Amino acid sequence: MKTRKDKAVIIEELKEKFEKAPLVVLTDFQGMTVAESNALRRVLKEAGAEYRVVKNTLMRKAYPGTPVEQIADKFVGPTGIAFAFEDIVAAAKALKKFIEEDEKLKFKAAVIEGKVADYSQLKALASVPSREELLGQLAFTLKYPVNAVAWSLENLFQKLVYVLENLKSEKETA
Repeated sequence: MKTRKDKAVIIEELKEKFEKAPLVVLTDFQGMTVAESNALRRVLKEAGAEYRVVKNTLMRKAYPGTPVEQIADKFVGPTGIAFAFEDIVAAAKALKKFIEEDEKLKFKAAVIEGKVADYSQLKALASVPSREELLGQLAFTLKYPVNAVAWSLENLFQKLVYVLENLKSEKETA
């Protein structure tokens, strides 16, 4: 049994996470085994996210005044919460993949950047390229003009050399 003090600490932690997390996803985990639940936690942890299961009564005390208050009606039945703080795209991808592979885990609701989102919006977020992919695309975009100028200059010098060689050969024949 948790003491009143323990519960107050949990409520304070949840409130802080509800306020700071740019991605909060509520799920219904009914029917999942402990092994499946641990696999979900592991997958989300690898994506930089966290998955918690807390009693709805504690969650109801933690969400007032936070963006999660908008989905308060979803705190019924078995509810798990996924929090993502840094790479919300990676967390959305991991969660979407797990929901599609494990039929027992169901999407309830989400708050993305302070706005209520449905499953289609979570899937859209999951389809965004990862941070590394976007940085790679940016590097290519920045590198391409430099390469094009270098290629043009090289091509220009080759043409100049070709013209000078032709002039030299014409003067020698003349």
